[in-house]
Amino acid sequence: MRVLIAEYRKSLRIAKQMKRIFDNTMEPSLEALEELKIINGMISDLEYAIEWMKSGRNPDGRRGVDKHGVYLTDPALLDVLPVQGVKPSDNKEMDSLQRELVEDALCTLTKRERDVFMMIKVEGLTYEHTADLLGIKKSTVQTHFERAEQKVEKRKTESLFLVS
Repeated sequence: MRVLIAEYRKSLRIAKQMKRIFDNTMEPSLEALEELKIINGMISDLEYAIEWMKSGRNPDGRRGVDKHGVYLTDPALLDVLPVQGVKPSDNKEMDSLQRELVEDALCTLTKRERDVFMMIKVEGLTYEHTADLLGIKKSTVQTHFERAEQKVEKRKTESLFLVS
């Protein structure tokens, strides 16, 4: 795999050199603009492929299990999402199955809902303090938190990850 990534990086360097040649052209012709468009597509595709090979995941994945969440390393999340068949371990690290279950349940939340949910449920902040930190009203925090709880509960009952 390392050899393949190295070959893709070499191709990426060559494509970027070709782009620089077209960028230095003062008055590009219509044909040159078409070629530049193709080269930009090649660069984009090569960067995408390299990222996929390095991470082993789809770089454009929208599901929570494809994202590396900042908050998802906190073992307190397991208290939020009790799952049948998965018992929290005594150590402070979550195993990969537990992490995927948590990420799957949180993937349906908007960024603001996730922030509010994590501040209140995991960090133990009050509605007032959360509202101050986010610069919004207390009632807005409460609304976001209630929606987040509903979405998480719904996801816990409907998720394919949680079906035994």
